[in-house]
Amino acid sequence: MVYKSRWAPDEKIRIVLESLSTNVSTAELCRKHGVSPPAFYSWKERFFQGGKLALSGQLRDPAKEKEAENERLKKLIGELTIANDAFKKTLEATGRRGSR
Repeated sequence: MVYKSRWAPDEKIRIVLESLSTNVSTAELCRKHGVSPPAFYSWKERFFQGGKLALSGQLRDPAKEKEAENERLKKLIGELTIANDAFKKTLEATGRRGSR
């Protein structure tokens, strides 16, 4: 069974940001939004970890990763096409094309 959070990412961010911009206690904030304190602290820790990664330049850009993977696959397709053409030419030269 897969557990699905009832909290959308933007809701979690909003609650974490609210905790940083108000003088409300964590317990009161959690009661107000119906969040357990352990869940809140987990969100807050992940929020700060993501910020640290982004500011240190270590955060991966999914668009760049996809672009790099596409380039790798295009190169692989090109290499396989060349190898396939060479194989076909070898078969044609030996007269074995299409026979089993």
